[in-house]
Amino acid sequence: MRKVLLATTALVAVGGVSAASADVSISGGYEAAYVSSDVQGGTSTNLLNTDNLDYNISFSSTLDNGMAVSASVNTSEAGTEEVGATVSGDFGTIGFAPLGESMSGFATAVDVTPDEGTVTWVAGRTAAQNLTDYQALPADEHIGDPDLTYTSPAMGGFSFALGRGDTGAAEATYYGAKFVTEAAGASVTLKYATMDNDTGTAATNVSAQSLGVVIGLGNATITMAQNEKDTGDTVTEAMVGTGVGVSYVVSDSVTLTAYSASGDDDKDTAYEMTDTGVGISYTVTPGMVLHVTHNDQDLKNSSNVTTSTSASRTSVNLNISF
Repeated sequence: MRKVLLATTALVAVGGVSAASADVSISGGYEAAYVSSDVQGGTSTNLLNTDNLDYNISFSSTLDNGMAVSASVNTSEAGTEEVGATVSGDFGTIGFAPLGESMSGFATAVDVTPDEGTVTWVAGRTAAQNLTDYQALPADEHIGDPDLTYTSPAMGGFSFALGRGDTGAAEATYYGAKFVTEAAGASVTLKYATMDNDTGTAATNVSAQSLGVVIGLGNATITMAQNEKDTGDTVTEAMVGTGVGVSYVVSDSVTLTAYSASGDDDKDTAYEMTDTGVGISYTVTPGMVLHVTHNDQDLKNSSNVTTSTSASRTSVNLNISF
């Protein structure tokens, strides 16, 4: 991604006796996507989406005491989406907001393909049914982003993170741990993350866990994970997803990806969902990448879906970065 770097000087208003120099980076990307979906017993759709422009403005500076500070804002044609800031030093990193240091490095998803999506299933589904069945896709992890995060420095390959979220009505706590090592010529990363979100409403409280292993061997990367999501104090849903994803770099311009995951609900023995995907990424030239992804999803008859069904989705995405 090509970035525009600017040097700015921020003067302290009182007397102008002090100044700090900051680096400003502006980057962005545009995506044109064509999506075709086919639903058994439902309606197939074809969609051309060309309204995908994102751009990011980042600021970074080193303070007089040696600490590094940064902040960024991510926007799109729809307006401001996310912001964040970090303060880093020998003590580790303190992050604020979603674009700050978060738990994303400690949770593990196996949907390694360039694109993954859920189609609209059979007609007649209620909003509650959609919430039940599709907020916990088996290939996904379900750990959110804290408002405030502390991430430790690496200590012999081990690092940990603590997070907190508080909106007044809802409070969430986060914990994460990671260990990176070398074994038999491969890089091995063990990851664990957990979240406990007290929404203030017993029926919607959420707890989630993510346990993963990522193995890098030559041009191949193998990702294995088990992800859980429990909803409600009495556990009205206990979604468990397990899966594996593989990414293989064929050349500087071609990368192949594939994943397979299955999920069930410990509170609904009839529920079962499988989610698979294959993809290819082709770099036309640095800054322009073509992605093709195909997903197949099968849903077994359960208490919330009266008819077993299946669907497929193919997405062709042209990504331009600048």
